[in-house]
Amino acid sequence: MTEKERVKRTIRFEGVDTAPWQINCTSVLSSVYIKALGLEEKSRIILGQNVYRFNELDDYFGNHLCFLRNRAVNSLTEDEPGIYRDEWGVRWDRRIDRDIGNPGPPLLDRRNLDKLSVPDPADPNRYAHFWPIIEASPNRYILAKFSYSLFERAWALRGMENLMVDMIEAPGFVDELLDVITAYNLEVIRQLEPYPIDGIYFGDDWGGQRGLLMSPAMWRRFIKPQLEKMYRAAHDQGYDVFIHSCGDISLLLEDLIEVGLNVFNPFQPEVMDVEDIMKSYAGRLAFYGGLSIQQTLPFGTPEEVKQQTAHRLRLAREYSGFIISPSHDMPPDVPLENTLAMLELLSGQ
Repeated sequence: MTEKERVKRTIRFEGVDTAPWQINCTSVLSSVYIKALGLEEKSRIILGQNVYRFNELDDYFGNHLCFLRNRAVNSLTEDEPGIYRDEWGVRWDRRIDRDIGNPGPPLLDRRNLDKLSVPDPADPNRYAHFWPIIEASPNRYILAKFSYSLFERAWALRGMENLMVDMIEAPGFVDELLDVITAYNLEVIRQLEPYPIDGIYFGDDWGGQRGLLMSPAMWRRFIKPQLEKMYRAAHDQGYDVFIHSCGDISLLLEDLIEVGLNVFNPFQPEVMDVEDIMKSYAGRLAFYGGLSIQQTLPFGTPEEVKQQTAHRLRLAREYSGFIISPSHDMPPDVPLENTLAMLELLSGQ
């Protein structure tokens, strides 16, 4: 089986030769590992910029997924050292976190959309990097990545506290903002049709370590109707639907299945009982993640990493529907020996 076939069959709870896996690293850790392993770091130059790094870690790890990021190649503008402005106009401080950063003061400082400038979903620069990446990963499962897809995009524009208050005091304004973001996403989905994409990976954190950031009722009032539109559009074009939502959002899993979710990520073992949830949702919802990046991978011994990995492999065999992976991009404190211990079991199935 190819990696693509293995992932597709896993999502559909069909038999596979081995459980699929994925090992992603932050940019800092990627550079450390490439040097430590003596691998050659390769950059593919597209439109005059390093827009996607083709390094040998994906091949070394035997990764099953390939991500196409949903933004134009020139979408980040460095306003000052370490401070970047994205295509929506939000400024991000990346002086500490080089991969994401922290958003600056809210662009939408009032309850209106006067300052909102929506990017062009039909801009060909947005998709110029797709074909080189697809051609470099012929056997992997291709995911179009919609980071900051709805709630996160809204609070990045409005500010987290402001948006939460708006949900109570000005629900009509929140609906208007979410409608604009959803309409943009729907048009981007339509623009994906010419490409051989297998799934869409929506990113939208709704949870923390202790539960949801808002009540289930509030989530159902504002978020769920918009998800239903986006997930339906994705399915209408033949794509599987993934959601990345950090934290304990277990109260929402039935709702997500109802609106068409196929795969849940990151499946953090610190906040969710991996075995209990897999047993409860077997045959209805697949999972991607499940290996601890808060405890076992950074602070455990190689033997402890192997024990947790072996447990996840057992669950994959018993329930299917499991893409085994660290529960997020691995941070710089994960020792190489622990990653190699995990890889030994995953690749040796």
